[in-house]
Amino acid sequence: MTLRIVADENMPNVEAWFAPLASSIVRKPGRSLSSEDLAEADVLLVRSVTRVDQALLQGTPVKFVGSATIGTDHIDLPYLQSNNISFHHAPGCNAQSVCDWLLAVLSRLHLDHDLDWWQKTIGVVGAGNVGGKVVERLKLLGCRVLVCDPLRYEAGSLAEHTHLQTLLEFSDIVCLHTPHTRDGNHPTHHMIGQAQLEKMRAGSWLINAGRGPVIEPNALLAALSSGHIQSVLDVWPQEPLVPAALLNEVELASPHVAGYSLEGKFEGTRMLADALYCWAAAEQPAKVEAPKGLSLDVRAFECDDINEWLSNIVLAVYDPARDTVTMNLTAAGGDVQAEAFDQLRKSYPVRRELASTELTNIPEALLLRLEQLGFRC
Repeated sequence: MTLRIVADENMPNVEAWFAPLASSIVRKPGRSLSSEDLAEADVLLVRSVTRVDQALLQGTPVKFVGSATIGTDHIDLPYLQSNNISFHHAPGCNAQSVCDWLLAVLSRLHLDHDLDWWQKTIGVVGAGNVGGKVVERLKLLGCRVLVCDPLRYEAGSLAEHTHLQTLLEFSDIVCLHTPHTRDGNHPTHHMIGQAQLEKMRAGSWLINAGRGPVIEPNALLAALSSGHIQSVLDVWPQEPLVPAALLNEVELASPHVAGYSLEGKFEGTRMLADALYCWAAAEQPAKVEAPKGLSLDVRAFECDDINEWLSNIVLAVYDPARDTVTMNLTAAGGDVQAEAFDQLRKSYPVRRELASTELTNIPEALLLRLEQLGFRC
């Protein structure tokens, strides 16, 4: 079987994984993809920026849709099912990337704001592939963690659950890792509004690496402008537009790239390749080689304070301050427009995960902590 494949232009390794199956591979910008682009496509491979629904697919020959994402809130699943279009995504593909992004954010906040986050109460909203990994890592590092995920709790898959209002009231740091939903018993659209933000502790931190529209933008701007809370945003309420007023109020900013590690991107494409070869009943050729690991000399970052030393090691792999500078330079005092936002994502520099970094010259005093952070020691 040979297939005509249309893929998001920013999805990596597509040719390497799919060429043996394809008669053609056409790359298209994900946000502007149209049904005309799919007039001669059997397979569509997308990311979260593409809304896949009847408007996109009706009248096209597409029979397989793959999304290199954890979530599916951009996919009209009932439409695909009713039209016998096979769908596969990549649950968990970049969960470690987001977890590492958060650890880097916390490390930067420790250096810049004396935030001893490992001694704080951290609330995690959303305990799926990403949130669950975040909870596991934070607990391993000794944090007191409160978890809110009513859907998983009601399904019996979450042992401990804290009501959202309680979590907001008692957390020093709140991390959002939810999908964006408008329906069901627990919709997340504008889940965090004025009433919820007022519940948060004065001076606490709100970190969002889930979906932007779960926060009501006007309420967030008011809470930040008043100094009631502080914030770090990877996703934005009006994304891909980032208003200057909001950008100027956040401490750290990035263009929806928390899950953009090299390893996470590789894994997302690999999972779709496995699914497509299975669907096509085709034998998959030799696997594409995974990214090679890095090496880092711990002594190069030595300082008297152990926690500062640990933070510097994490930030040597990835420092979110870099993304903040890039966002501000792109804005140039104004809004970050949609086209510029997408270009930041398209040209995002290679970022590695902590587990891909082998550390050398490790003093005994740091060994356990570095292992808990996720490094190879």
